[in-house]
Amino acid sequence: MQKVSYMGDGSTTEFSFNFPYFENSNIVVTKNNTTATGYSIVGTSAGADADIPYTGGKVVFETAPGALDNITISRSLPLSRVADYQPTAKLEPTTLNQDANYLMEVIKDRKDELEALATQYSEIADKESTTTLLARISAIHDEIVTISAQITALGDISQIRGNITTLDNRTTGLLDYVIESQSPSADNNYIWYRKYKSGWLESGMLSHVNPVNEQSVVFQFPVVYAVPPTLVIQITKMSESAPSGDAVYSYTVASNITASSFTMIPSSWGTSWFACGVAAA
Repeated sequence: MQKVSYMGDGSTTEFSFNFPYFENSNIVVTKNNTTATGYSIVGTSAGADADIPYTGGKVVFETAPGALDNITISRSLPLSRVADYQPTAKLEPTTLNQDANYLMEVIKDRKDELEALATQYSEIADKESTTTLLARISAIHDEIVTISAQITALGDISQIRGNITTLDNRTTGLLDYVIESQSPSADNNYIWYRKYKSGWLESGMLSHVNPVNEQSVVFQFPVVYAVPPTLVIQITKMSESAPSGDAVYSYTVASNITASSFTMIPSSWGTSWFACGVAAA
């Protein structure tokens, strides 16, 4: 098949081709696989008595195709006669040759199309034989039939969904598990939490705060509780007289405890806290 392709750049308006044709209607122009508009065809004449009037030419767009637009120029020759010979008319060699050459070019194009189809078929045949392909299709069909029968046997699955919902409701409080959590890190100020399916919520902070002048600090719970939670605060101080690694623990009291925060004066020795309760809905 006579064909050439280009890629637009936003500025080029002329695109050439070098295959012969008989008239402008033989030239097909597409842009991005769609019939193009807003262009003209300028043919390169082969001479007044040439067997094929044009040896090539160019397509000139009124507006340059955009960058990355795919431009395709091809030849399409309808399977028809060019000349209609009359019984009493003189046979002109040029007319006769053009008529014969037109049919010859049509045959060439059809030959190219058949060869392209043969190549595609050969590639398919090389990958998988027809027998194997039919066997695979048959196996897929049988599997679809089996699955369809299984779905039909289930009947109305709304009852199954209802049973699952009932089971889930009955096991609430018996089978509990974490559905949301956060691990302590420098990004979250070493605050962690675990939220359970039942709504139970645990949160806390690892010992790391070293305040100046023992000022009051407001701590925000990472997840809001339904009511002010149970809160335990621990201050750890390494004992100078105790063996290495031993620790002495002391405790402080928090104030202004709400469902979302509390206030306390952390120790420069290191302060940790732990809270538990029911999460807000």
